[in-house]
Amino acid sequence: MEKMERLTRLKERHSALEKRINSIGKEYFQESLRLSMELGELIEEIESTQEREKIPRNQVLSAKIKIVKYGIKLSKRLKYFEEEVVIQFDRGNITKEFGKSLISVTKRIKDNKMHLAKQEFRQFQGIIDLSREHDESSARLESEAKALRKEQYRIKELLKGLSWLDSQSVDLEKARRHEHYLEKLEELGKLREDYLHSLLSRPVSSLLAEAAPLKEHLPDFPSESEMAEMRQFFSAYPAIGESSLNKLCGMFSFSEKKLSHMCPETSRFRKTLLPHKAWFESMRTLDLSSFLVLEEGDEAMPGFYSEHVPGAQKIAEGLRIPPRERAAALQEYKKKQEIEKKRKELSAYSKEGLEKELEETESLLGFLESAPGPEEEPQGQNQGLLSRISSFFKT
Repeated sequence: MEKMERLTRLKERHSALEKRINSIGKEYFQESLRLSMELGELIEEIESTQEREKIPRNQVLSAKIKIVKYGIKLSKRLKYFEEEVVIQFDRGNITKEFGKSLISVTKRIKDNKMHLAKQEFRQFQGIIDLSREHDESSARLESEAKALRKEQYRIKELLKGLSWLDSQSVDLEKARRHEHYLEKLEELGKLREDYLHSLLSRPVSSLLAEAAPLKEHLPDFPSESEMAEMRQFFSAYPAIGESSLNKLCGMFSFSEKKLSHMCPETSRFRKTLLPHKAWFESMRTLDLSSFLVLEEGDEAMPGFYSEHVPGAQKIAEGLRIPPRERAAALQEYKKKQEIEKKRKELSAYSKEGLEKELEETESLLGFLESAPGPEEEPQGQNQGLLSRISSFFKT
């Protein structure tokens, strides 16, 4: 109700401005406005020049000459303006009375009676002010209409969403099957963390024995002969073999002297272990990498878990689902997720409430965009500024 009252006031004000323009003569208004603005600019420039002509005696001659030349230029522009008034009258764009009123102002200027010219110009300033107010009012109405159209679109989209929800159905059994699949993946993910933690916390000599199953999953895996050489080395130097991966990787940067305290055969250390520095360092950060991470649809990885990771066999078996069946379950799961998301977004709305809101919005928009009713004759108005201007347009 409050919005309707506000729009009514805006539209009534705009309608009043339209009537004032029509009372002047709508077919003449644009040209009358242009000539009024041009005359106003001329008056401002002439006044400015007249002020500058009050030059002190010590003013340089060149400045005086410039001012005089500009004054001559303005006189020519005033003459051209008078000619333009006649041209527009001949074309039927202004009335004779309006043209005479403009020429009367220019005559006052030529007679050096600027104060009288400005008094007569006030009626033309009224046209300029009216045009500005009308433009501002039009922009305000368009802004209101734009906001209502935006609101109308928003409500329709919400109603469309509610209708979509009503039309949807989900195979809950298939959706639950995929949820179960994701739960199994998460369980294996936790087992992966435990497995890698257990593996990487072992001494390097023990790690070599346990790392064999990882050969197919790790790049730069040492050959069997290289693994045998490393095992022999760790047997010869058990203190190094009992070291953690972190400690061993730190030894790669030891100086010859420091390394010799732990391994007198430094050349053997460098020949046997140093070529595999990158492999040991990559092993050290396996838990931070994507190593053994399970992804949806992976057929091979569950087999590895089932065979090598304690407690994973039963979980991995639950992931062995035929591709077509898994795809159907995934589709229903995604559909269920989409519906739940949309339902949450629209939880604050009802179809009845939105339909009522849409009806009110469209009613306001229809009112705002409707054509004004027939103009009424002004009743008992005093003869003000615009009434005097309108008299110029009577034929």
